[in-house]
This record gives sequence, C-alpha cells and structure tokens, in this order.
Amino acid sequence: MPDHASLWPEEGPAASIENVIPVVGILAASPCPPEIEEALGALFGEPVERAGPWEFDATDYYEGELGPDLRRSFLAFRARQPQLVAWKLASAAIESNHARPQGGRRFNLDPGYVSLGGLFLASTKAGPHRVHLAHGIHAEITLFFGRGAWQKLPWTFPDFRTGRYDAFLTACRDRLKRELRGRSGHAG
Repeated sequence: MPDHASLWPEEGPAASIENVIPVVGILAASPCPPEIEEALGALFGEPVERAGPWEFDATDYYEGELGPDLRRSFLAFRARQPQLVAWKLASAAIESNHARPQGGRRFNLDPGYVSLGGLFLASTKAGPHRVHLAHGIHAEITLFFGRGAWQKLPWTFPDFRTGRYDAFLTACRDRLKRELRGRSGHAG
C-alpha cells in the first residue's frame, strides 16, 4: 500500500493554502442586532470592516420568512485559513439560537470569504455551480476579480450583480493584499 503522506510536499497540504478575509452578509429587517455581531465576534474575532446597510430590493425571496423592508449589511474579519463548512454550520446555529419564539429566522447570515481571486459564499443548497464540501455545505464563487474589477457570473445573486457591494469587497481584497504582502514580500 502506498504511503499517502509522500503525496504531499514536506510542509503538508495546508502549507499552500493562502489566508482569506472572512465576510458575513447579514440580511434583516433592521440593522445588525448587537447580539448577532457579538455572536459573530465570538466565532471570528473583532470585525475589521463594516458596510451597509443597503436596501435589499433585488428580490423578494426572503420576505415571507424575514419580513418586508429588508436590509443587507456586511462584516469582515481578520485574515485566516478558509473554513467554509465550519463557518456556515456556526452561522446556522447563530440563526437558530436567535430565532423567533414561534419559530422562523429573524435574519439570514451568509458566510463566505474574499480571496485575491474572488468572493466565495457557503450554501446549504446544491446546484450545478456549487461544489459540495462536507456536511451538506456547498461552496460557490459568487464574483471573481479580473481585469481590475469584480466580475459577475451567470449565477451571481441579483443584489451582488448591482455592484453596490463592490467597494466593500475591494476594501477586503486590499486588506488581504496588504497582509499577504507583509508576510511574503509580494501579493497578486
């Protein structure tokens, strides 16, 4: 039987994984409740970037569950190794722990990350454009960064298509570039 450890470089498989900036999109009928930011802070640490809220008017998909007049805001956190499965499962637990007494979510949390190459989001929904990671959690590239700007894909969510979040995503990407440059002397 072959020695599987010999298939990896000496540093191990995780040595080549670059850090990313974790981001969480928060969709709610009011600004991000302080207890939600506190719960996300326990998971990720202190936010390093905040953005929004913006009117969530690109679709009415969530109105039945979350109510009308929804707003989207974002929190970003210090760079670290990507762990989409853990982040999505923990975000779902936060949603459940803060649900309405009669049931149903009060807000929707969309964890993901910004890398130098794009915005990746976690989802519990399968699709031809999503890759299953583990435990029913899928990853999707929602936007990619090319030609100096955020580029849309056929499946990019309507609110991300508007470009209203691009400045926030660029700030996250720039933060990541500075950190990577500081650690290795260069970044793309």
